[in-house]
Amino acid sequence: MARRLQEGRRASMVSKQGVEIQARSVEEAVRLALEQLGMTLDQVQVEVLVDNVAYGGEALVRVTPLRPAREPAGLARGSVQRVDPDTENVAKQVVRELLAAMGFSNCEVVAVDNPSVIELGPNDPPTVFIDIFGPHAGMLIGRRGEHLAQLQYMVNVLVNRRLPTWTRVILDVEGYRSRREESLINLAQRVARQVARSRRPITLEPMPASERRVVHVVLRDHPDVTTQSSGEGEQRRVTVYPRQ
Repeated sequence: MARRLQEGRRASMVSKQGVEIQARSVEEAVRLALEQLGMTLDQVQVEVLVDNVAYGGEALVRVTPLRPAREPAGLARGSVQRVDPDTENVAKQVVRELLAAMGFSNCEVVAVDNPSVIELGPNDPPTVFIDIFGPHAGMLIGRRGEHLAQLQYMVNVLVNRRLPTWTRVILDVEGYRSRREESLINLAQRVARQVARSRRPITLEPMPASERRVVHVVLRDHPDVTTQSSGEGEQRRVTVYPRQ
C-alpha cells in the first residue's frame, strides 16, 4: 500500500532496491526517503528524477541504499496491486505519445503506487497510476480537473486497444489528485462537524464520481452523520445527513 504522507507529500514507489518520493522540494523528498528506509545520507545514493520546484511544481527523487534496506514501516506486504511491467510500459508510452501530440513532449511520465487513501478492492481491475511532471504541465488539469479527466479517458481507450485484458489507467499531474483529495477530506470532516452540531443536512457542490467516492469513504464510519448521492449527470452531488 502506498503510504499517504502529511502535508500533501507522498511516496511514489517503495521496493527492496530503494524508494522514490515526490515532495515540494528535493531536500524534503530526500528527508522523507531516508525516514522510510531508516538510513542516513551517507548510506544511500540519491538520484533526482524530476525537479520542477522552480516552475511551481514538485520534485521526485530516487533514493537507493548502498546496502539492503529494511522493510519501510507502515507498508503491508502484498497490499499493493502490482501490474505486469509490460502493461505499465504500454500505459506510459501511450501517455508520452499523447503528450507529444499536444505539445508537452518535455514532460516526465512516472508510474507510481496508488497515492489515494482509498485502497483498491479485490474487484477492481488491474490499475496503473501515472503522474505527469513538467513545465506548464498544470495546463493539462483544466477547471476542476476537466482536461485531466478527458486526457485520462483517451489514455484508457488507447491503452486497452494495445492490451489483451482490460486495464485501468489513473492519471495525475504533479500530485493534483492527491492535493484535491486532501481538500475533499478536510471539507467532508468540516461539513460533518457542522451537520452533527446543527442536525441539519448539508448538500455539497456537484462532483465527479471519483470525488464523491472520497467523501463517502471518509464519512462512512462517522458516528454522527451519513452520506447520500443524488442528482443526474454533472449535477450529481453528495448530501451529508445527521444520523437518526
